[in-house]
Amino acid sequence: MRRPLIAAGLMATAAGLWLAVRGGRGGRVSRVTLPESYPALSPPVVIPQPPQRDVDTLIAHNGIFAALGRGTYRARRWLPLVGLAVVIGLNVWSATAGGQLSQGGWQVPGSEAARADALFADRFGEQATSLIVIFTDPDGHADSDDFQAIVADSVSPLGEEPIVGDILTYADVGDPSFLSRDGTKTFALVRLDEDLEGAIDDAEHLASLVDAPASVETVVTGTPLVQYEFNEAVERDLVQAELVSLPIAMLILLAVFGTLVGALLPIVIAAVALPSSMAVIGLLATVTEMSIFVTNVATMIGLALSIDYSLFTVSRFREELRHRSVADAVERTMATVGKAVAISGVAVAIGLSSLIVFESPSLRSMGIGGVVTVLSTLVFGLTVLPALLAMLGPRVNRLRVPLPRSLRLAEDDAATADARQGHGVWGRIAGAVMRRPLLIASPVLLVLILAGLPFFGIQLSTGGNLDDLPPSGSVAGFRVLSDEFPGGDADPIALAVQADEPYLVDGALDATWVTELQAYVDKLTGVGGVTEVASVLDPPAGLDEAAYLQLISLPEGQRPPAAAGIATWMEQWIADDVARVDVFSDALADSSEGRAVVDEIRAIPMPTGASDTLTGGLSSRSNDFMASFTRSVPFAVAIVVGVTGAVLFLTFGSVFLPIKAVLMSLLSITASFGALVWIFQDGHLSGLLDFDPSGTIIASTPILMFAILFGLSMDYEVFLLSRIRERYLATGDNTRAVAEGIGITGGIITGAALIMVAVFGAFALSSVVLIKALGFSMALAVLIDATIVRGILVPAFMRVMGAVNWWAPRWVQRGVGRLGLYEGSPEPAPA
Repeated sequence: MRRPLIAAGLMATAAGLWLAVRGGRGGRVSRVTLPESYPALSPPVVIPQPPQRDVDTLIAHNGIFAALGRGTYRARRWLPLVGLAVVIGLNVWSATAGGQLSQGGWQVPGSEAARADALFADRFGEQATSLIVIFTDPDGHADSDDFQAIVADSVSPLGEEPIVGDILTYADVGDPSFLSRDGTKTFALVRLDEDLEGAIDDAEHLASLVDAPASVETVVTGTPLVQYEFNEAVERDLVQAELVSLPIAMLILLAVFGTLVGALLPIVIAAVALPSSMAVIGLLATVTEMSIFVTNVATMIGLALSIDYSLFTVSRFREELRHRSVADAVERTMATVGKAVAISGVAVAIGLSSLIVFESPSLRSMGIGGVVTVLSTLVFGLTVLPALLAMLGPRVNRLRVPLPRSLRLAEDDAATADARQGHGVWGRIAGAVMRRPLLIASPVLLVLILAGLPFFGIQLSTGGNLDDLPPSGSVAGFRVLSDEFPGGDADPIALAVQADEPYLVDGALDATWVTELQAYVDKLTGVGGVTEVASVLDPPAGLDEAAYLQLISLPEGQRPPAAAGIATWMEQWIADDVARVDVFSDALADSSEGRAVVDEIRAIPMPTGASDTLTGGLSSRSNDFMASFTRSVPFAVAIVVGVTGAVLFLTFGSVFLPIKAVLMSLLSITASFGALVWIFQDGHLSGLLDFDPSGTIIASTPILMFAILFGLSMDYEVFLLSRIRERYLATGDNTRAVAEGIGITGGIITGAALIMVAVFGAFALSSVVLIKALGFSMALAVLIDATIVRGILVPAFMRVMGAVNWWAPRWVQRGVGRLGLYEGSPEPAPA
């Protein structure tokens, strides 16, 4: 994998280490002499003020994350060096011993379609690897001897390549399917000896060897070349997304921190976490199938999470540094935000791990790759980042960038920040909402539900249709085959009719079995949507059907010399104990209609004398994938919702907050699902977003969105609720705690959300529809979650529920507190 971020990551890490070491010269950082406790906060909503308790007495310093903070401070000088060594080591290891990412993975192992494909490959020696070179005769006579000679000369250089098995042209086989309907085009079929994965690397080289005269238009296509050009598009899109999103993220970080040093730290963590996760994914590809889409998913998640988590951590550290020593600030930051980051990461990892329940290797690999990326982000964010902060100390505020106050997302002046804490725009919005919670929240809730209604009309596919592929020369070639050549307008359902004994005896078919096969073919022809059925019962061109049926029942030695070619023709349809039957349909292969045709075909009883019938082809693969996908979805959803709720319960010791968090997440996801179908299936805004709608949604898209977004929504939820809980413990007033918590975190969450929107939105520029749909829909979901849900629905819900938000049986709260996740006393100050 060509990853430009790897080099950038090493450079950024080195720069961060240099800043930290340079700033740390002169011994230990001196302690600041500001007061140890937070200043009293004037309430934005409730008057008069209830008494507060010192927050320091409420946040236990013997928890897991406080201990982690103390440990990273003590190891601050060597932890960044270890992190840098890990990044370099993993990438060197992956470059020398990593595996190749898979182009496929959408076929369910052990399914009927998979068994049919394996049976065909075993009996007929079929390979899914070939190139097709399409030639256009400027004189309009592609079947002429002169033009066929030009075709043969043009492809002759390919015959010298070791990977090429043989080359077939119309002059060789005389098959009318090698000529376009108008007679102006023909193609050469280049059969390759390597499997698909091996042929992809040679596809571009082979295509470059075609040497046709300048007056003859040529188009090279075929599955290996399509996959090669697809890989190139994916790589270009990754580089483009990084080049677009990282500068935007840097600008947002400058708006949040106002200092260059503080803004660089999240970029440093992203630049080491993402290359490390990519290296591990490459190593995992040697032991399990990893889809090429993993790189896109990992990049989206890695960039967004590493920058966001670092943003939260650096912001809290700067806040704590205003009131205490560097060591205490690191400890307090890890005890609060460090815990929230870890819990959020666990929630995201849980969401992505739910993909492992799917049988499709591609979906499983995306789940594995996503979990690897989250863990990499957490490891660097919870070790290297606090160590860098400990080394920098107050120097994290150096190199200030002058920005107008209107562009600042957070106040960087200590006195001003303390004075405005809890009284920002979001705090005022929350206060206004909580004065009329039901009146304001009800119409918003209704709009979100209505926005999700288009999702009920979703049509799923596996991404096997031409419209699902990015535009390229090879895809254009497939369109020429589909539109202009006979039999090219449909992907047939390949039926394998298997018997216990070989079908051919002395080269002849049993006459009784021929009758049974004819009856079976007649039943197939009667299936709705079927346009044609091809089998060994169809004579070659120029031979009478009745005479042909008599000849195939005769032993090969008894046939007249004029029928000598019949044996070769029959070998295309009969191999040992397997007879092939191709069923053509006018339904789109990878669609609900195409899958319905497969179901009807499979319901037809097999012909007498057959031991089994198996269906293969794109429609069958789509059918099996969707059946497996539908079975697995409930388990994946249950894992995500159930385990995430349990993690939130263990974090906050509340019965109702996890329920509220799940409901809020489902609302934002529902609205984005509706937009996904309305835009990418129905085609609205297709011109603006530059894509051609296929009328379907790739099945992996909604489940990927659900797994990623459900975890990401916990990101803001945990960060926000942690701060609200701190204020509730300090004041004992639920309404005031909500307003202050939202006000304190408003600028930071806004900045984090804008960064995620920038990262996901950059992927919406992709030429691959799957990636474009993921990027756009997830950017929309994050925007909804960070604005409408956080600013309106969360304060409304928590205002209506009141003190019940924090309720749980005392014995449960005491048990949760012993785990070390539930920092501080469960008892709030008296209101």
